[in-house]
Amino acid sequence: MNISDNASVSQSLSHVRIVMVNTTLPANIGSALRAMKTMGLSKLVLVKPKTYPHPDIDALAAGAQDLVEQIEIVETLEQAIQDCHIVFGTSARSRTIPWPLLDVRPAAELSMQAVLKEQQEVAIVFGREDRGLTNEELALANYHLTIPVNTDYGVLNVAQAIQVVCYEMRMATLQQLAQKTNQASENHAEQMPVTQNTTMDWDEPLVTHKQMEEFYPHLEKMLVDIEFLDPNNPRLLPLRLRRLFGRIQLDRMEYHLLRGIFSRVQALSQGTWKKTSMDKEDQSNA
Repeated sequence: MNISDNASVSQSLSHVRIVMVNTTLPANIGSALRAMKTMGLSKLVLVKPKTYPHPDIDALAAGAQDLVEQIEIVETLEQAIQDCHIVFGTSARSRTIPWPLLDVRPAAELSMQAVLKEQQEVAIVFGREDRGLTNEELALANYHLTIPVNTDYGVLNVAQAIQVVCYEMRMATLQQLAQKTNQASENHAEQMPVTQNTTMDWDEPLVTHKQMEEFYPHLEKMLVDIEFLDPNNPRLLPLRLRRLFGRIQLDRMEYHLLRGIFSRVQALSQGTWKKTSMDKEDQSNA
């Protein structure tokens, strides 16, 4: 690989962040940084680490001191992923409600397709050493990610898991950059993934996680207003709606269109909406 190729890989991987939630052992942070550095990733976000800073971080991050200096510390997982478009929550356990689940290799391929075609931001979220991520934290993810380990002894500590994920991210980047180079002579319109096997021309940027965290309360409030959702007994409906829209990935126009529909439904349910010429024009332009 020449210098320019290595720069392309590093630039692509700069769109992928590793997020560690409530990490207890500083040594795991240092080991994670060394794993990232080896594979060309550079962005680590720590959500309320138990002990930070600590000499063990520097000691275990041998040769990755530049990454130590770039660590971002935040108080909540929502802050860590607010500007991301695709979020993976790592999990080895079955959950109350099934969620889109990918092995690490297809997850890496999906991630780097999104990065190379749409410059999307990707987060891989790792939980606590003793109990992983909570159900509430996993519900913030678009996909759950798992590493297909030996079922007789499926034991990976968090730094080892990060090493595996970073390796797969690098390999997916190398593969897709090679394919892109081979196809450089062809004049293709920019595309975005619709499903894992289908692409189409796209003209609007995708919304971020932060925008979706404003979308879900609006959706739920609208459902409460029309008495479709009982706020005192929501059951699994809010979680199923998160799963649905997490799979779809709305673009900016779709996002505003749906929120406009929610507001219209709320106004109709409350008897406060009056049709105007502007409304007619909006409908004709939709």
